[in-house]
Amino acid sequence: MKEYFTCNLFEQEDFSLTNKFQVTQKELTPINEAELAPRDITYDCEWVDSGEIDNEKPFVIMPIRDNSKLLRFTLSNFKKSNFFRYVNLIVVDDRSDEDLYSICKEYNTNYLKVDNDKGFSFSMLNNIASFVSHKLGAQKVVFWNSDLWIDKIAYFKKLIAKHDASGATISGSKLLYPYKSLHEGHSTNIQTHFPNKTDGSYKGTVQFGNSRWLPMQMQAQDGTYNAFIPIHYKRFADKDNPCVNCDTGTEFVTGALQVVDLNWFITNGGYNPSLPKVFQDVDLCLRAIQNKKKVMYFGKDIHFFHDESYNHFSNRNQEKIDTQFHADSTLFGRIWRGRIEALIL
Repeated sequence: MKEYFTCNLFEQEDFSLTNKFQVTQKELTPINEAELAPRDITYDCEWVDSGEIDNEKPFVIMPIRDNSKLLRFTLSNFKKSNFFRYVNLIVVDDRSDEDLYSICKEYNTNYLKVDNDKGFSFSMLNNIASFVSHKLGAQKVVFWNSDLWIDKIAYFKKLIAKHDASGATISGSKLLYPYKSLHEGHSTNIQTHFPNKTDGSYKGTVQFGNSRWLPMQMQAQDGTYNAFIPIHYKRFADKDNPCVNCDTGTEFVTGALQVVDLNWFITNGGYNPSLPKVFQDVDLCLRAIQNKKKVMYFGKDIHFFHDESYNHFSNRNQEKIDTQFHADSTLFGRIWRGRIEALIL
């Protein structure tokens, strides 16, 4: 199953980065929520170099679909915080109808357009951009959600310094709900799952404060089994709570913000292409731990703002919980069934 669980592009030694290129990936795609079928997916790519790449700096990879309002807000945040001075940013345009390139050109960022006829794939958008970064000489990448913002640039510099000093393969940090959200009212997640927080008391509190596992019994064709579900730790805690305001080894960090050693990422197949929507971030971290690599959470006096799921729910034609979501959840469970407990205990 390796060819379905690793990025096939990484095996192409003769790959040459041009303005337009094509990637074919073998993936397991859902027939329904429980059944998968093999399929070859073609990704048509267009690359525009900003002309200002410095491969000594980390490459920040930020996928987005349409939503020029969000893109402009995030790039404005980067400009105000002087973020561009410290990174090479690649905006990955996922099948957009809106003209995002003009905004990228305005801010002089690198631009990668990725089209396909299957749908959203967080995994392949980041895999393709990572391989572009690799070809440009990058040593580390930072996977960055388009609804993630800088509070103080010193926090980002500190995160990178801690990642490098620790010898970590993957690192993440503390994420807070922003005081000012782009959501109209409150996010769908807050309204649906945390209605007691619609008074706004969650603003400025922890959205991701490290990771934990929720033990749960799951049903399979051969009976029930014990599973462990990854969850965000200390949601809604104060940012200075010692449980989250700390630096520690961990089992996973959210893909909303992951600093990753690029050589390891490429060598180990990148994000699982058959987990296009969810759990590819957790899967990556578990593979690192399985390889005896270090995964770190750096939350000590560092934070970033995450306007949770604005990049999903602001597009009313894009549902977060759908057949692909359930298929990814099922496949993740199958891959790691009976193996997580040995890694985390």
